[in-house]
Amino acid sequence: MLEPVVGLVSFLFMCMNVCFWSLMAHLFAPLLLGSAKHKALAEDYFDRLFNGWVSANEWWFQTVLDIHWDLDDSMPSDFSRWNLMVSNHRSWVDVFIILAQIKGRRPLPRVFMKQALFWMPFVGTATYIMGFPYMKRYSKETLAKKPHLVGKDLETTRRSCERLLNRPNSILTFVEGTRFTQRKHQAQGCEYSNLLKPKAGGVAFILQTMPHKITSITDINVLYDQANISGWDVLCGRLSKAKVMTREVALPDRFLAPEFRPTDNDREVFFDWFNLYWHDKDVRMGYQLEALTTKDACTDKSISEGNT
Repeated sequence: MLEPVVGLVSFLFMCMNVCFWSLMAHLFAPLLLGSAKHKALAEDYFDRLFNGWVSANEWWFQTVLDIHWDLDDSMPSDFSRWNLMVSNHRSWVDVFIILAQIKGRRPLPRVFMKQALFWMPFVGTATYIMGFPYMKRYSKETLAKKPHLVGKDLETTRRSCERLLNRPNSILTFVEGTRFTQRKHQAQGCEYSNLLKPKAGGVAFILQTMPHKITSITDINVLYDQANISGWDVLCGRLSKAKVMTREVALPDRFLAPEFRPTDNDREVFFDWFNLYWHDKDVRMGYQLEALTTKDACTDKSISEGNT
């Protein structure tokens, strides 16, 4: 009976929390107009604000909703390098779980934003101020009608990544492009069991716009034991279990070379490699999900036997 009330209160808290930290980001934004020292100070403040937002969300999940993620403690802590993080995507809840996994281990990640999100009150401008990269993609139809736009999307991506080059940062991308559902999976006629088809062009763009910075992919699998998971389930405290598994996948030297061009001959080679990586990710997810559900079944059986 109380679950809808809990969900509403949680939603209001999330809204107030993001508005508060977004407002704080706007207050420190004028520092970006100053000297290099002031800009560095602003970046430090933005990282603290980002960390504060994540910590406040975690406090609510753990203290109020009694939700605890099963994080991967084997993930090493490293703030000295740039990170490209690739994750599966089941729900917007994935973002909160991934941030909890990364917090204290790597620089909190910037996520590629669609340009339309810039106009979202507070949040859009705050992410822009904090250096979240924005990507503008043109459809094939648009490029056919306006050939002068060819390459403009890459240039927009390159400019939005410039601030990320100044110091070690993390970029998080969901290459499926949308949340996984059985309906979408069936519509794709997908050869993968647990993932949708990848859209790896964005990853290729990132590697080209950030040469010599990224040498591996931090592969992240977010696993749920529930068939369907929604943001409302989490806000109401109905999420039964979520587990994170991570690993590092080295990039071939060919993709790290300055002459790497995802629009030229390297494109086919890159997509072939990425599809192999994605297939391996899918297989690993299958084993991990099987282990998760088997462990839960054994735990439930032990509890049941103990109560008899």
